[in-house]
Amino acid sequence: MSGPKVSVYSLTGRARAIVQGQMRCEQQSLACYARIQEIVRSLQSFSGNFDQQMRNIQLLMKRTSEGAGQIEKLKAVQTEIEAEISEIKRELSAQTPQVSVKYRITEEALAEKQTQLKRLQYLQKKAEDVAAKLDSVFSQDKKNTSRIQASILHDLEEETPDTTDESDLSFLRRDNARNIQRIQESIVEDLNGIYSFDLDNETPDTSFQDKKDAVHKELSDLLHDKSLPDSIIAEIKQSIVALQKIEKIEYLRTFHSVTVMALLRRIEAFRHAKAKKVAEFNELCQRYYALCRMAGEAAKQFPYSESAAAEINAEVERLEMLLIRQQEQAYIRDSVDEVMVDMGYDLIGSREVRKKSGKHFRNELFTFNEGTGVNVTYSPDGQISMELGGLAREDRLPSSEETEILTRDMESFCGEFAEFERRMLAKGIIVGNRIALSPPAAEYAAIINVNDYDIAESTQVTVMDAAEKRSKQAEKKVMREG
Repeated sequence: MSGPKVSVYSLTGRARAIVQGQMRCEQQSLACYARIQEIVRSLQSFSGNFDQQMRNIQLLMKRTSEGAGQIEKLKAVQTEIEAEISEIKRELSAQTPQVSVKYRITEEALAEKQTQLKRLQYLQKKAEDVAAKLDSVFSQDKKNTSRIQASILHDLEEETPDTTDESDLSFLRRDNARNIQRIQESIVEDLNGIYSFDLDNETPDTSFQDKKDAVHKELSDLLHDKSLPDSIIAEIKQSIVALQKIEKIEYLRTFHSVTVMALLRRIEAFRHAKAKKVAEFNELCQRYYALCRMAGEAAKQFPYSESAAAEINAEVERLEMLLIRQQEQAYIRDSVDEVMVDMGYDLIGSREVRKKSGKHFRNELFTFNEGTGVNVTYSPDGQISMELGGLAREDRLPSSEETEILTRDMESFCGEFAEFERRMLAKGIIVGNRIALSPPAAEYAAIINVNDYDIAESTQVTVMDAAEKRSKQAEKKVMREG
């Protein structure tokens, strides 16, 4: 073969910035897409709360004569929000981000990725605005709750029976005062508890024991939730013990409104915080899985945990760097093929080689002159080597005549190599590291066995024949002399 020309090519600063820019856009697009899906799921889960709030307003009207006209307004808001959710889902289905197997290194390709990201960011803002509107609607429900609670607290204060003696009355007032203070400190409570123990809506057939058993079941069911931390489980058990000591309906009402509902709110806050962390973890996993697909690596499975999140973050950083390099090498390889063909070298065969060390190489064979070709080798570390040799269908050494012919072709190829690199530069590719640029020399003359390559049956390959080539050269000389 000719004097080896071994180089490590890399992208120019702008070309590399385009690759990194597209990757960042895809990563952010995936994150936006996942966040929008999360918001939509949250909005859909809250849509059922409109019926609950309407009942809250009805209860408010019953106890305080306030809230007239709010139900119709609430229905209108519900219809509006449901329409906005449907529109967001429709737009989201048309904006599903796709993971690129290979990037086009052009300004237009980067602009396309940036445009898609902006569309998803706009859609995320739109979804967040709907969520904020929904939060505003339910904040009014909290105000209604406070008014109802104030009314119920008043009922509790007036509830003491006239038959109670002064000592009992003093005890009940002190106890009731403490309960009222605790309720006021936790004024935002779930009205479901109020419905169950509303003084005006008691079911005559429901005994005190039935109500107590219902509260006991409500607490006991919480113990089956294995996701709750030990501190909350301990609090549930303490509440069950305290429940066993209650013997009067008024204490049961207060216990449920204060102790049980506060516990439920704490559990809900814990679940919400954990759901947020799980959502962030799932988003990170989605980025990781996408990068694995792009890099051609098998993805590991990571069960949720904070330590797992740190490990995935490290993997994401590693894969991003690896993927940038892979994308860069794929673009360089394609550019080599394009430039070689543009310069008149036809690709006639290729092969994949895996060494005992496990390293993978790719060889591509291009025609040069009649009976000679250029072998291009791509190594896993980014090196690209080019060597010229004579074509044959066997493994052998070149004859002296073939060596002479090959040396002349080496000189010709060396002259064209400078043009090759000029055209590569036009595609944004420069020499990152020059390893070898050997001059033409007989010692590099070699024969390439085309049988070692995968060549299509329709491809015609002209092997090296020094005698025939010498004869043609002699004929041309005779024609010129004539």
